[in-house]
Amino acid sequence: MSKFNLSEEQREFQKLARDFSQREIAPKAAHFDETAELPREVLTKAFEAGLTNVMAPESVGGLSLPLFEAVLMQEELAAGCSGIAGYVEAGAIAMLAILAENKAEKVKKFIQPLMDELTFAGFAENILHGAGNDEHLPTVKISGSQIELSGRVRVVAGEQCKWFALKAKDSQGNLSIVIADGQGDGIKKIATANRLGRKCLAAVDMELNSFKQPAENIVGTAGGAGEILSFVLPRAYLLFAASAIGIARSAMEHSINYSKERKTFGKPIGDHQAVAFMMSDMAKDIEAAKLLTYKACQLVDQGENDFEAARLAKVFAQESAMRIATDAVQIFGGYGYSREYPVEKLMRDAKTYQITGGTTQKQLAEIGRNALAMASR
Repeated sequence: MSKFNLSEEQREFQKLARDFSQREIAPKAAHFDETAELPREVLTKAFEAGLTNVMAPESVGGLSLPLFEAVLMQEELAAGCSGIAGYVEAGAIAMLAILAENKAEKVKKFIQPLMDELTFAGFAENILHGAGNDEHLPTVKISGSQIELSGRVRVVAGEQCKWFALKAKDSQGNLSIVIADGQGDGIKKIATANRLGRKCLAAVDMELNSFKQPAENIVGTAGGAGEILSFVLPRAYLLFAASAIGIARSAMEHSINYSKERKTFGKPIGDHQAVAFMMSDMAKDIEAAKLLTYKACQLVDQGENDFEAARLAKVFAQESAMRIATDAVQIFGGYGYSREYPVEKLMRDAKTYQITGGTTQKQLAEIGRNALAMASR
C-alpha cells in the first residue's frame, strides 16, 4: 500500500489514534460486541488521550482540527472496533450542527461540557435523511422564547447522551435542526435497538411528548435546516467513509495473517491464486476508498463543501467494506462464520454502513441523476 503525503502533524495524529486503537480498542472489541455494554472505560481513556471531539473550537479547549485530520483518526479508531469508535463518530456528527452555525454562545453551551468531562452527544438518524423522508418527522411548535417538540426519533448514542441533534418540521412543513436535551422531562426512552452490528453503540428510540426546549436551541434559523445540513452531511458522510475503511483494513489484515498460517496441499492458502486474487481486490479497493475519501476531505477543508465528492467516497467505502469483510469470512472458511474469530463481527459491522445515512441504492440513484444532469449540459 502506498504512503500518502501527510504532513508531520497529520502523521502524529494518525499514529496517536492507531496506537490507542491497537492497545485499548481492538483487544476489547469482541467483549463489547458480545455484551453490547457501554465501553465507558475505553472511551474515558480516549477522552483523556485527546481522541474525542477533535474538531471542537479552541475557544472551549478543543484542537479545532480540520476534517481531514479527524477522518484520519476516525479510520484508525474504527480499525480497532467501529462500534466503540462509533461514540466518537456520533459526537463529531452532533457537533457539526453547532459548528455549522458557529455561534459562540451555542459552542459554550453545548460543546464546552463535552470538553470538561467524558460526556456524550448523539444525533437523530433523521438528520441524515434526504428529501422525501419527512413524513414521519417530529413536529416543532415555536412560541416566543420556547419550542415544543412532539414525535418519535431514533438517536445514535442516545442512551447516555447529554444532548442530541434532530430534524423537525413545523405546521407549514418547514424543516429546522434542533438541539434537544437528552435527559430532560418530556422525553421517554422507549427501547434500545438490538442491532446486527456495532452492538455496543446504542441506538435508542425516543418519544417526545410536548417536549419543551428554549427557542435558542434551533440551530441557524427556524426553517433553515437545508443550510445547516449542507455543512453537516458532507462531513458526516466522510466520517462514515473513514469508519468503513477502518473495518475494511481490519478485515484485510486478519485475512493476510490467517492466509499465512492456514495450509492446504502443503502450502499456505495465501499462495493459492484464488485466495491471492481475493486479497489483491481487498488492497486495491481500500486504496481507492482512501483516495476518494482523502480527496473529498481536502475539498471540504478548502471550503468547497463538495457533497457529491463526499457521497461518492461514502458509497465506494461502504460497499468495499462489505465486500472485503464478506471475502474475509470466505477466506477463513467455516472458522470465519464462528464468533471465535473476528471476521464475522467485521461483516456485521460493515453492513451498518450500507444503510446509514441513506442506503447504497438511494445514494447510487442520486449519483446517477447527477451524472445524467451533467451529461445533458
